Formats: sequence, structure tokens, C-alpha cells
Amino acid sequence: QGPQLLSVGVGRGARRETKGEASRRGRDARAQGDSSRETRPQMAATMKVALVCLLAGLLFAGEASALKFRMFPNLNPKECVSELVPESQWDVVLDSVEANFRKAAKRNLTDFEIATRLASFRRPIQIEMGFLTMSPNPKDQSMKPIDYVITDAKGKVLSARTGVTQEEIDMKGHVGGKGPYTVCFTANKQFGVVEVDVSYFHINVPEAVGTKYAVHSSELSEEDIRDMQPTLTDEEIQYFAKEEHIIELKTDMRKLGSAVYQTYYEQQHVKQIILRQHRGIYHIATKTKIMGYIETFLIILCSVLQYVFVRRLFKNKKLMSVLGV
Repeated sequence: QGPQLLSVGVGRGARRETKGEASRRGRDARAQGDSSRETRPQMAATMKVALVCLLAGLLFAGEASALKFRMFPNLNPKECVSELVPESQWDVVLDSVEANFRKAAKRNLTDFEIATRLASFRRPIQIEMGFLTMSPNPKDQSMKPIDYVITDAKGKVLSARTGVTQEEIDMKGHVGGKGPYTVCFTANKQFGVVEVDVSYFHINVPEAVGTKYAVHSSELSEEDIRDMQPTLTDEEIQYFAKEEHIIELKTDMRKLGSAVYQTYYEQQHVKQIILRQHRGIYHIATKTKIMGYIETFLIILCSVLQYVFVRRLFKNKKLMSVLGV
């Protein structure tokens, strides 16, 4: 019975230990549940912040640059990228258009008339774009030609090409508005998956008055040409150079010319000094080298003579000892 009671005691102890472990596991599970409930809102908030930052970056990006995507012709053979004239440029243009429109009307204009004029305004636009195609597999060096079409906001085709693997577009002959301007790429199924790398995509409004872009004035209306003229306010006119500014500028230019003249000849003098120093160093180095050779030769000669004389001295003594002298 002793061993039986021992086994029963051991069994009861084991059952009590199992209950303790179960209670601990329950507490750990509740703690993990609480921590997971606390962590989930934090993770959700972090994901929301990251999503908002990504959307803000896409919305406030001024131009398409370093854009890379893959095209799967079997699923969707066509992909499009759109771009607008930067807000900073177009706002300046519209300010000049509105000022010239008000000046030419010579009367009070309604908001509807101004909005209509601004919406119909057209001017030369410069479209710049560069892209290339490649295979997503680095080991695949085969060509991946695609087709592309550039259209304006009204869907008018501005440029189109087929079977290109890389292209640099610089369109200066289009007359239009703010945009958007769209480039649509079409991949061929026979070439498989294509990776398109758009290096840059800019829409700019270059200055057309008095420049090479003025040659497109035949496509512009008289109102557009009139409203493209730059307008200056009284505050901006104050910053223009006056006669006293020109005189002061000429004086400063003379001083600058004298300083440059003096600096030039000082540099020439320093150059001559450095050249003379180099010549002196070369002469000293050559002299030292020659003296070193002479000294080495004399040391070797003395060593040889010493060896010969000492050897001859001992030979004479040995001869005298043999002769019994």
C-alpha cells in the first residue's frame, strides 16, 4: 500500500500542477489578446498615415519622373500616363491673361466672362518625355518594342509611333491649354511581358513672346497673342534698373576688371617663382645624385685598394719567413 499511496500522491500533485499551468496559460492568452487589441489600432493608424503620405506624394508631384511599370499584354495590353502643366507655371500665365483681358476690355467684366476667357486660352506648349523598354528578367536581353500615342485634353493625336524600344520626345510645335496630356503605351503579345521605364515626362510653358516659339503664332488667335504679353505692376516696375543703377554697375565692372587684371599678373608672377623653384630643386637633385655616384665610386675604389695592399703585405711577410730573414 505504501507504493500505491505514493503513486496516488504523485498523481494528485501532477493534477494540481496541470491546473496551475492551465490557469497561467489562460492569463497569458488574455494578456496576448489585450496586447493584440492594443496593437491593432496602432497598426491601423500607421497604415493610414503611410497611405495618406503616399496619396499626398502622388497628388502633389509636379511631374512624372522615374516611373517604372510592367505591361502584361495577355491581360491588359494598354497603359496610359497623364501629365499637366505645373500649377506654378499655369497660375502665372493666367494672371497675365486676366490682366491683359481686363485692360483690353476697358470695362468691368463679370466672373463668368473672365472664367470663360481663361478656359479658352491657348498658347505654345513644350512636351518632353523619355522612356525605354526592357524585359523584367535581367538575363533576357531581347528587344521589347511597343507602340505609343500622345494625345491632348480633347483627345487629339499629337504624335504616334510603332515598334520603338526607346524614345526621347521634345515637342515644341503644339498649341494648347493646361492639359492633361496623355501618353498611351500598347504592348505586343508576341513579345511577352514588357517593363517600361519612364525617365521623365514634363509639360512646360516656354516664353513665346520674342522667342523661337513665336513662330507658332499662326495657330493662335489675336486674343491669345495679345493676352500672352507680359504684364508689369507698379511694384515690379520699381525693381527695374535706372540710370544711377547703370552708372554704379559700370563702376563696379571697372573695379572688377582692375581686380581681375591684377590677379592675373599676380598669378603669372607666382607661376614664375614656382618654375624657378622647380629648376633649383632639379639642379640640386642632379648635383646630389652625381656627388653620390662619385662618393660611392671612391668608397668602392678605396675598399679594393685596401684589400689589395693588405693582401700584398701578408704575402711579403710569409715570403720573408720562408727565407728565414
